[in-house]
Amino acid sequence: MAEHRKRVFTLDFVKDRIDNLPLMPSVVEQLHQLSHDAVDFYAKVAELAEQDPPLAAKILSAAHTVPCGPLKPVYNIEKALERIGVFNTLDLMQELGSVSVFTPTLAGHKIGWRHSLEVALFSRFLAENTEGFNVSSDLAYMSGLLHDIGRFVLLQISVKAVDVVDSKGWNSPEELSDIEQQMYGFTHAEVGYLAAQHWNLPRTMTSMLRFHHDYDLWSYDSVSVPFKQLLTIVQFADFLSVLLIKNPEWPAWSSIQLKGAISEYCIHESWPAIDFPVEKLVARLPALSEQCLRVLIKAGTA
Repeated sequence: MAEHRKRVFTLDFVKDRIDNLPLMPSVVEQLHQLSHDAVDFYAKVAELAEQDPPLAAKILSAAHTVPCGPLKPVYNIEKALERIGVFNTLDLMQELGSVSVFTPTLAGHKIGWRHSLEVALFSRFLAENTEGFNVSSDLAYMSGLLHDIGRFVLLQISVKAVDVVDSKGWNSPEELSDIEQQMYGFTHAEVGYLAAQHWNLPRTMTSMLRFHHDYDLWSYDSVSVPFKQLLTIVQFADFLSVLLIKNPEWPAWSSIQLKGAISEYCIHESWPAIDFPVEKLVARLPALSEQCLRVLIKAGTA
């Protein structure tokens, strides 16, 4: 059965359907309610995009395919919208208003949005607080938000494909990738990489999507230090979000318990010694979690 599924659900099959992304009804509705004449139009669109991976991906794609030649990569949504321009942004909003929507009713589907937002928030915190790292907070946030965009592509193409993988009960990002490889012969990281190429996302973002489940890049001299730092931040944040999701009782843990769990679960053995701000993170985690919850409640995915 698994071999038959591999043959039917191939990477080429996915590649042919990669344009689709599952926008949520609440996001589409709020986009329709925005007035382009308002002073805070860009800010309001950016606020929605910074909470929703598919919308963020579409805006970044539009910003990096404007017909005026190669441009410096932009990872801040408001700046991306300014590059697109108000009329092109309105055209994009109109286009998004006509696409199919996806209502995440199952808990497993809703977790995808929570996980992406958590990884974005945690990645930004780590970029701003990890000693010796020099990673833009905008790049870190957007990398965290989009790191699993391949899963969103798959969700739109085949909800069942994502559900079957999740039914295997994976307990870490590494296990998720291994299960996908075993079941389908490819992973959501590969799907995300193909999607990023198709959407003309910046090279750094495209590479991050491709390698965000590769944990041994520190051993390669050919990989730049800034990229290793970015990838490590996203991977740490990925581990941390999964740790919290798999252990919903974590708010009752003592700071010592939480620090121990983070140090054991989130720091990969193949990384060099890095002075992660674990104590700062433990102190800040309740507030970051509450911030994420407020956004999810507003979006209807809590």
